[in-house]
Amino acid sequence: MDNRESISIGIDIGGTKISAAAVNNGQIISEVLSFGTPNNIEGIVNTIFEAIEILKDQYNAKFVGIATAGTVNLDNSRVTGSTGNLPKGYNTIEFKKIIEEKYGLKTLIENDANAAGYAEYKIGNAKGDRNTVVLTLGTGIGGGVIVDGKLLKGKSGGAAECGHIPIIWGKKRPCTCGGWDCWEAYASGTGYAKNAQEMAREIPLEERTGLLKDKNPEDLTTYDIIEGLSVGDSFAKKVHDHWEELVVLGLIAYSNIFDPDSIILSGGMAKFVTFEKVEKELNERIVVPYVKVLHAKAENYAGIIGAAILATEKFESEI
Repeated sequence: MDNRESISIGIDIGGTKISAAAVNNGQIISEVLSFGTPNNIEGIVNTIFEAIEILKDQYNAKFVGIATAGTVNLDNSRVTGSTGNLPKGYNTIEFKKIIEEKYGLKTLIENDANAAGYAEYKIGNAKGDRNTVVLTLGTGIGGGVIVDGKLLKGKSGGAAECGHIPIIWGKKRPCTCGGWDCWEAYASGTGYAKNAQEMAREIPLEERTGLLKDKNPEDLTTYDIIEGLSVGDSFAKKVHDHWEELVVLGLIAYSNIFDPDSIILSGGMAKFVTFEKVEKELNERIVVPYVKVLHAKAENYAGIIGAAILATEKFESEI
């Protein structure tokens, strides 16, 4: 292998699984290890140790980069605010301290959306773009913003909570953040289903045909609408068009604020975006120069790759 000095272990901690791999120059060079996420913090720590022990000697890794849900502090040493899909006390884990003490490997922690965004900027479809916004459209909406080639962190490390801009006034729909009417509540996969349910309720019972025939609106799911799209169901198309308009509203905001070269969409819902249509509509409605809208390249392992790249860049610069 070339450039062995730049090998880092990238670890992505999610609510359902923990993944890890050795990364060299932005490329995964090992098998990707996958573990179920334990339901307690001791189990999570032990799983991280197991992954490091499998990879560190075989690949002569020098550094560790961890991508995690939750807010991470400015010096990338610990999680300062965790999320509901990880065990109680998760934000008390001193990842950097315990890994460096046990293995002597310099360790960096980064928010998972930021790590994924950085991966896309370095080796994905935003490569070469000094300014880009990388958005994850999934159950919720996450984001990483690159400004002049640097990851936007804010005063505390919590910048780019991209799903939490209000897009409607009037407390119509609660958001997982505790607020109301955030973009995430409407344009995420969860929001997609809620949009469908609300739209279905507005149709009189006797006029419900196709997908809606004999269907309780409250039982509609995102999967129902996507399946309806595949067979040309007219209601499914209306729901999807409405959702894409909601996606565009968020993209307009981020385009006008950050004036990016590109916006990259990743996550489970991104594959349902009509990219050419969304890019055209976006650029007809923004006040900054043309913005590309592209599907993510790094996708599945973006957190692993981004965290590893960030660790390598930070610690190699200190040598």
